[in-house]
Amino acid sequence: MIQARKRGHRALGVSWKGIVAMAAAVGVKSKYLARFGYMSAEMGTTFSFYMISSFLSVFYTDAVGLTPMVVSTLMLVVRVIDAVAAPIMGGIIDGTRSKYGRARPWLLWGLPFLVLLSILTFSDFDFSGAGKVMYAYITYIGLEFAYTLIDTSKAALVNTITADGDERVILNSWRSAGAAVINIVLSAITMPIILFLGNDSGAYQITNVIYIIVCIPLILCSFLFCKETVVNVNVFDKPVRFSESLGSLVKNPMLLLLVVSSTLGTAASLTRVGTQVYYYQHSLQRPDLAGTIMVAYQVGQFLVPFVVPALIKVAGKKMSMIIANLLDGGALLVLFLLGPDANPILVVIGSFFVGFFAMTALIMFSATSDCVEYGYYRNGKRMPGASVGVMAMSIKLGLAVGGSLGLFLLGLFGYHQGVVVDEAMRENINFVVNAVPAILTFLCVLPLIPYKLTNKRMKEINAKNAEADAILASRNVGVD
Repeated sequence: MIQARKRGHRALGVSWKGIVAMAAAVGVKSKYLARFGYMSAEMGTTFSFYMISSFLSVFYTDAVGLTPMVVSTLMLVVRVIDAVAAPIMGGIIDGTRSKYGRARPWLLWGLPFLVLLSILTFSDFDFSGAGKVMYAYITYIGLEFAYTLIDTSKAALVNTITADGDERVILNSWRSAGAAVINIVLSAITMPIILFLGNDSGAYQITNVIYIIVCIPLILCSFLFCKETVVNVNVFDKPVRFSESLGSLVKNPMLLLLVVSSTLGTAASLTRVGTQVYYYQHSLQRPDLAGTIMVAYQVGQFLVPFVVPALIKVAGKKMSMIIANLLDGGALLVLFLLGPDANPILVVIGSFFVGFFAMTALIMFSATSDCVEYGYYRNGKRMPGASVGVMAMSIKLGLAVGGSLGLFLLGLFGYHQGVVVDEAMRENINFVVNAVPAILTFLCVLPLIPYKLTNKRMKEINAKNAEADAILASRNVGVD
C-alpha cells in the first residue's frame, strides 16, 4: 500500500521524500533568505511597473503624440483584458506540477517576456497615426500579460512558502519595504534622468531599458531563494480545473468583499499616479519639485511595513484597513483644498501623509492569505493561485478604471498636447489628481464593513486547518 502511494506521488512529479519534507515544514517559519528572496521579486517588478504606472501615459501623449482620449481608451481596454487573464493565470498556478513547485517556476518562465515587451512598449517607431495606436495596443497588451505571469505567481508564492499567518505578514512587510525603497530611489532619479536625456521618446526608452536590466537579477534571486514548503490537498489529487477554482471562490464571500474594496482602492491610486506628472508640470507649475514630492510620498510608503504588523496586532486587519482608508482619503482631500497655488512645503508634507496612510494594499496581501485559509476551511480546497488571481483581477480592473479615468477627465476638461494651461485648467487638473482619488478612497470603506475575518476568527480557522493538514499527511504519507 505504501509503495503504491509512493508510485502515485512520483506520477504527479512529487517525490515521496519531498512530500514528507513538505508535511514536516508546515508551520515552520521562513528563513531570512526566503524573506529577502520574496522581497527581491517585488523590488524587481517595481522597476518595470514604475515606468508603466507613472510615465507610460505621459510617454504616449507627450512623446508619441496620442491624444488623452485615445490613451484613456487604450488603458481601459488593455487592463480589462488583462483583468480576465489574472484569475486564469491563478488557476494555471494551482494546476502546475513541477520540481520547483506551483507558483515559483513562473517567476523564471515569465521573465524573458517581461524584459522583451517592456522594451517594445516604450519604443516609438515612425508609424502613421493609426499605426501608432495599433502598435501601442499590441505591445501594451503583451506587456500586461507578461507582468501578470510574474505578479500573480509572486502573490501566490507567499501562501506556499509558509502556512504561518504571522510569518506571511512579515513576508509581505519585507515585500512592501523593498518596493518602497526602490520607489524612493526611482522617484528621486527618474524625472531628472528623463529631463537630462532630453525629455523626448528616446529619453523614456533609455530610462526604461536601464530599469528593466536591473529588474532581471532581482527576480532571479527570488526564484533561487524562495522554496515552496506548504502541503496542499491538491498535491494528492489531479490539477484543479479553472472552472472549479472559480466555483469555489464564488463561495468565498470574504474574498469577494476584498475584491470590491481592492478595485476601488487601486482605481484611486492609479487615477493619481497616472496623472501626477500633469499636476507637477501644469497645476503646481513646479516640475522642478516633482522629484521631491514623489520622494516624500515614497518615504511615507517606506514606513508602512514597519507600522502595519503592530497595527494589525492591535486593531486587526479589518479595522486597520478602514482606518487607513479614512486617513488616506482625508490627506488627499487636504491636498485638493490647498489648491494649485499651495505652499510647496505643505504639498510635500501632504504627499508624505498620502503615502504613509496608503497602508491598505499591504494589509490586503495578508488578508488575502486569510481568505485562502477561509476557503480551505469552508470548501476543503486551499487554492492560493486562484485566490490571488482573483485579487489580481481586482487590481487590474482598478488599474483599468484608474488609468483611464484620470486621462478621460483631463481630456474632458480640454487638455491635449500643447494646450495653453490657464487658471481653470490648473484647478481641473488638481481636481482630477487629488479630489477624485479621495472620493474613491472613502468608498473603499463600504465593502469592509461586513468583512468578518477578525484575528480571533482566524486563529480558530487556522487551528482547524492545521488539524486537516495533519490528517491529510497521515493518510497520504506512509512510513516504512
